[in-house]
Amino acid sequence: MERLPEQRIGVRRMAPGPAGYHGPVRAPLRAGPGPALLLACLTAGSVAIPVLTQGPLVGPGFGFADITQPAGISFKHDNGATGAKWYPELFGGGVAVLDVDGDTWPDLLFVNGRDWKGPGPTRHGLYRNQRNGTFRDSFAGSGLDRNNLYGLGAAVADYDNDGRDDLFMTAADGGRLFHNQGDGRFTDVTVQAGIRNSEFAVSAAWLDADRDGLVDLYIGNYVRWSPAVEPVCAQAGVRGYCGPDAYKPTAPQLYRNLGGGRFEDITSRAGLADPTDKAMGIAVLDYNSDGWPDIFVGSDRVPAKLYRNEGGGRFVDDGVRAGVALSENGVARANMGVDAADFDRSGRPHIAVGNFLNEMLGVYHNDNGRTFTDVAPRSEIGRASLLNVTWAVFFLDADLDGHLDLFALNGGTDESQGMDARARLSQPPLLLRNRGAGTFENVSPALGAAFTKPIMGRGAAYADVDGDGDLDIALTTLNGPAALLRNDGGSRHHWLRVRTVGRTSNRSGIGAVVRVTGAGGTQWQMVRSGSSYASQSELTLTFGLGTDSRAVRVDVEWPSGTRQSFGGVAVDRVVTVDEVSGLQAGAATRPRAPDGPAPPR
Repeated sequence: MERLPEQRIGVRRMAPGPAGYHGPVRAPLRAGPGPALLLACLTAGSVAIPVLTQGPLVGPGFGFADITQPAGISFKHDNGATGAKWYPELFGGGVAVLDVDGDTWPDLLFVNGRDWKGPGPTRHGLYRNQRNGTFRDSFAGSGLDRNNLYGLGAAVADYDNDGRDDLFMTAADGGRLFHNQGDGRFTDVTVQAGIRNSEFAVSAAWLDADRDGLVDLYIGNYVRWSPAVEPVCAQAGVRGYCGPDAYKPTAPQLYRNLGGGRFEDITSRAGLADPTDKAMGIAVLDYNSDGWPDIFVGSDRVPAKLYRNEGGGRFVDDGVRAGVALSENGVARANMGVDAADFDRSGRPHIAVGNFLNEMLGVYHNDNGRTFTDVAPRSEIGRASLLNVTWAVFFLDADLDGHLDLFALNGGTDESQGMDARARLSQPPLLLRNRGAGTFENVSPALGAAFTKPIMGRGAAYADVDGDGDLDIALTTLNGPAALLRNDGGSRHHWLRVRTVGRTSNRSGIGAVVRVTGAGGTQWQMVRSGSSYASQSELTLTFGLGTDSRAVRVDVEWPSGTRQSFGGVAVDRVVTVDEVSGLQAGAATRPRAPDGPAPPR
C-alpha cells in the first residue's frame, strides 16, 4: 500500500480536467499571502456583529498530551489505495464517541476503509473505556467484525429507546445500521429496518425531525460514485484523483423512525429529494428558535444548505436567503466539517465550516434568527486558517472558562494537486481560544507537541475520556494512526457536565436544550448528533464555569415541550436530568494531576 508522500500542496484545476481535490478554479499562486486576501471584509450594514480580532497571545494555562499509546489505542486507518485513484481513498475515516456497555464512560469507535479487493471483514477500531485512563480493544466479537464495507463515518443515538447507544455507519456504498444488543455486541439490522441507501455517504446525523419521541436518521449523501463509473483524471500524463466536479450531486435521505425497529424513507415528503447536495458535514441546530430542529449541510463545491424545519418534519432550504450557502464573495466553498453552537452567548446558534486552502474557515454569525454573517475574514480565525485544508471542526470549551473555543483538524488531500509553495500536505491542528467579547486567539503553538505536529487529519470528536471534567480529543488521520489527546489543565476551572435521559422525548435526549446559569451569566447547549466531519462527539454536555464555584441553576427544555428547572446544583460533577424523575446529582469529581490516573466517579 502506498502512503501519500509529504510534499507541497496547492490549488487544483477543477475536474474533469487535471485534479487534486477541493479548491477554486484558479492558477496556483506564485507569491505569499498578501493582505489583499484578508481584506475581503464584511459589510455589516446596520447589523451589529462581533469583530474577532487578535490581541497579544497569553499563556492558555492548559495543553494537550498525546496519550494514544499508553491509553492502549493502536488503530491505523487503511484507505485501500493501490494506485487506481478511486475517489473515496481521499476521505479518511471518522471517530465516534458512544457508550457501548452502559457504564456512562465514553468508548471510542474509529471507522476504517479497507483493501478494495481484500477478503475478510473491515477492521474498525472499537475501544472500551476501562475507567483508569486506558482502553481495551473490543472489536473482536463485537458484531462490527462481521461486515465487509468501506467505512467513512458514524452517528450515534438510541433509536429504539432501550437505553443503549446504537450506531449508523456511513460507507462508500451507503452505510449500515447497527443495533446495540447490550452485551458488547452489535447486530447489523440495516435490511430489516428498511434502510435502503446505496449512495456514497460521508456524514449522517440523528434528530427527532417530527418530535414524536423517536430519533430519525438523516444521511448526507455525497456524490454518485462507484468503481464502475470512476472517471480518469490526469495532469501532464500522470493520473491523479478527480475533484468533486467530476461527479454528479445526489440527494440526501431522511428516514422516519416508525418504532419497532422500522424506518420509512420520507425524503420526498420532507422536501429533500432534489439531487443538488454533495454533503460532507452535517450539523443539527434550531437557528430560528422555533423549537423544531433544522439541518445545515456543508456541500462540496456546490451551495451549502440550511434546511429549515417547517414543523412535522418538512424542510425548506433557506441557505441562500440566510447567507450561509456561499462565501462572502459568492463562491461555493469546500464545506467539509461543520458545527453549530452559541459561541458569544447571544442566545442563537452560529455555524462553523471547514474549508480548503486559501478559503479560511467559515464562521457564520447568526445575527437575528434569520440571516448570518461570516465573521472569519476580518479576524484571527481567517488569518490562522487561510492556508489550512480543514476537515473536522467543532466548538468546545477547552479551558472551561465559560466561552466556547474553536477546534479545526487539518490535512491536505493528495500528491496530484497543483503546487503552492506556502502550504504542505500534512498540517498541524488548530485551536482558537475564545477570549470572550467576541474575540479569538490562536493558542495552538502553546498547547504542546500534538498541536505543532503536521498530520493528514480527517475525523475528530471530543469527550471527557478520563473523568476529570475537561474535554479530550480523539482524531484520525488518512491512511495513518489515530490519536487520543488528553486535556491537561482545562479542569483548573469549575465545570458542570449534564447527561439527559428522555422519556416522552427520545431516550438520548437529542434536541433537548440545557441552560446553566451561574454568577458568570447564562450559557446553553443543545444535545445533538452529527457535526465535525464524519464523526460524532459525546452526547453529554460540558459547561465551563470559570471561577464560579457556587451552585448554579439548570433549566432543560425537552423536544416534547416539557420544561424543568433545578436550583442549587453543585458544580464540578456530572449530573443526569431525567425527563420524568428530574435531576440526579453525581458525586463531586476532583481534578486529577496532569499525568495521574482518572479519579473515581
